[in-house]
Amino acid sequence: MDTKKKMSNRDKMMLFVFGAILIVAAAYFLVFAKMNEKKSTLAAENATLSQEVSQLETMEAQKESVLQETKDTQLKVAEVLGKFPAEVRTEDAIYDLNDMYESISDVKIQSENFNMNQIFYRQGAVSDGTATTDGTTDTADTEQKTNPASVAAITSDTPTNDVISAAADYTGYRSTVNVAFTSTYESLKKVVDFINKSKDRMTISQISATAGEEDNLLTCNMAIDMYAISGTGEIYEAPNVSNGNTGVDNIFRK
Repeated sequence: MDTKKKMSNRDKMMLFVFGAILIVAAAYFLVFAKMNEKKSTLAAENATLSQEVSQLETMEAQKESVLQETKDTQLKVAEVLGKFPAEVRTEDAIYDLNDMYESISDVKIQSENFNMNQIFYRQGAVSDGTATTDGTTDTADTEQKTNPASVAAITSDTPTNDVISAAADYTGYRSTVNVAFTSTYESLKKVVDFINKSKDRMTISQISATAGEEDNLLTCNMAIDMYAISGTGEIYEAPNVSNGNTGVDNIFRK
């Protein structure tokens, strides 16, 4: 008896169908699954891009408002910058201090020390206060940073771009004068008041006073900071000493 069974047409058909199913399943997992994964990735990317487009459209709609707010802010900055001199030189400090001494008779100077033009601010960064090599403003560097339009000339009618550029690039300088002097308590208060009310940009960074044992005089040490800003288009003006009564005719006579 023949043990081999012949495969019927029905069995062959079932095997063919089963093989076709395996091929389709393999194609799905190898091709369609990857396409679905890529589709999901593209959908996520499209969602992100759509969100970015929406943000850009919102920004574009707010462009004029933002520019106006920026201009208003820069106008306020320009107003403040315009109150500072373009430069403070040693003669300026001497002139200002001499004006103070002459207006307050009880102040007797013992010593003065000038540390001029330390950079404390430049192009959006606060400096550690490094002075120029000669103790004066680096004029070559200042000229490179000088804007074409004066900050003081800026008004609300100035174009926005001009306002932003004029008040964007400047350098701040601090000059410190250390003064040792004697005075009465009332005169010391007058000194502080004089500095606070000065038209020049000055502050007192340090102050100490020691009372004498035998008189009413105070021995005082004071650090006075004077500020200047270059790069605003302002021009340095030397102090006018033509009307001042300074010096003596003969240094060997009282």
